Amino acid sequence: PDQGGTPGKPRAFLTDGAQAINFHRGTWHGVLTPLAEPGLFAVVDRIGATPNLEEHHYAAPWIILPG
Repeated sequence: PDQGGTPGKPRAFLTDGAQAINFHRGTWHGVLTPLAEPGLFAVVDRIGATPNLEEHHYAAPWIILPG
């Protein structure tokens, strides 16, 4: 979630591997990360004259655990 214009505490979710997901406009999100092979993705992105990417680097790494 957004915290004053920067990403807050990360949240993760698992999909069934055959479903689509959509993010609301302005949602901070990371890369799609497969947990096993194959990792095949289709990404639909916006094209335009304004920036479409903003990177944020956390001060320390996060470890995502299941459950």
